[in-house]
Amino acid sequence: MRADWIPSKLPEDVDAERSFLATVCSPGANAATFEQVGRLADEDFIHPRHRAVFRALKVLLAEGTEVHSLTLKDALERTKELDRVGGYVGLTEVLAGDDIGNPGHLAEIIARKAKLRKLIHAGANLVNQAAAEDGTPEELIAEASARLAELSAQRTGKGLRLTGDIGIRAMGRLEEAWEGRGVPGVSTGLPRLDRMLKGGFKPGQLIVLAARPGIGKSTLARNWAKRCAELVTTAALFSLEMSAEEVWECLAANLAGIDSERLSTGDLNHAERARVQMAREDLEQLALLVDDQAEITVPEIRGRVDRAIARHGRIGLVLVDYLQLITSPKGSEKQTEATRVGDISRGLKLMAKDAGMPVVVLSQLNREIEKRNGGRPKLSDLRDSGAIEQDADIVIFLHRRGEGEGASYELILEKNRAGKTGVVHLHADLSTYTFKELDRQTEPAILQKASGGEGAWA
Repeated sequence: MRADWIPSKLPEDVDAERSFLATVCSPGANAATFEQVGRLADEDFIHPRHRAVFRALKVLLAEGTEVHSLTLKDALERTKELDRVGGYVGLTEVLAGDDIGNPGHLAEIIARKAKLRKLIHAGANLVNQAAAEDGTPEELIAEASARLAELSAQRTGKGLRLTGDIGIRAMGRLEEAWEGRGVPGVSTGLPRLDRMLKGGFKPGQLIVLAARPGIGKSTLARNWAKRCAELVTTAALFSLEMSAEEVWECLAANLAGIDSERLSTGDLNHAERARVQMAREDLEQLALLVDDQAEITVPEIRGRVDRAIARHGRIGLVLVDYLQLITSPKGSEKQTEATRVGDISRGLKLMAKDAGMPVVVLSQLNREIEKRNGGRPKLSDLRDSGAIEQDADIVIFLHRRGEGEGASYELILEKNRAGKTGVVHLHADLSTYTFKELDRQTEPAILQKASGGEGAWA
């Protein structure tokens, strides 16, 4: 990288680094003080001397050795870095910084300055690559977006906290919910499913909706995104298979209640065309964002969601259709498919948790399901199921029994980390992309609770 792309003065606070090290290495330091060490990395310190002392400190903490100047000196000698800090005299100079007692604020300053430096280097790298024409504009933008999304994901950890401290915030959230002021769940529009989900999809959850091809999982998920945009707040739909125009036509057919084939061919009477025009007006008011890029990585999705939040405010729901089509970043070509899918599902879960929103991702099922009598899906039928099953808070299967006009549909809530599981019977009209809950079902009398908060209907 050429030096002239980098400012001569980078964000730094050497005094904060020195004071932080003096505080966490002081004789009176306790476990709460040492906890702040885990919030930082070696490269967060800009001064080489401070970086070496920080590495030595982590060695002592990992060994369970008492921390003071002599043990730090020994650790630096073992790693051959004592000369880097100026010998024992240089070490004592570092440790002579101000001991402020609570280094949490200093850790935040150091982390913030480090992130700003990383942003500068990311921007300089983009300028350098663009000037050298090292790739197409689209490739450079994708790489820069992935890097920015990665930086966005790097958040300072909260660390270990007492339950009493946690309770202050937890009770505040409960009181907001009791008074109707809390952030609502995203309703699915299916009352029984919403009850099992305790009000719908919640912030931070990763929801997997899986089915065999052609069953209607995309239709059902689109309806969830549309409902979020109508009732809660902005929703974002990443359609990796259908174009944005095709998604729009599906939504218009659903809102107008018109057969999708007749809509696409224009075989409509005057009244039906008027209903389509009304659907268009409704869609113009709908806070639903659609991205139809076919090749996209999780960091790119995250970067686009972050930009959408900055522009539109809170995003209530993110829908990705579908998981197996998500592209892996460069350099992961040698991964097995199971490892690749695992990295993707974990990235989506982290995005949901860090951004505080539910993320719904569609997934395919293995072909083995077709060989089983009845074809009723289970968790092991998820393609490359291990990681998906582990990362997901909720797993829902859309299952069809029979064919043609006599077919019946059911939603199988197979995993629900925070509540009940069960079955919801549906009526489907796929010509107008509509799913409705049947009224004929009855509630099971017994619920057998499984370990870890998951339940199964008996």
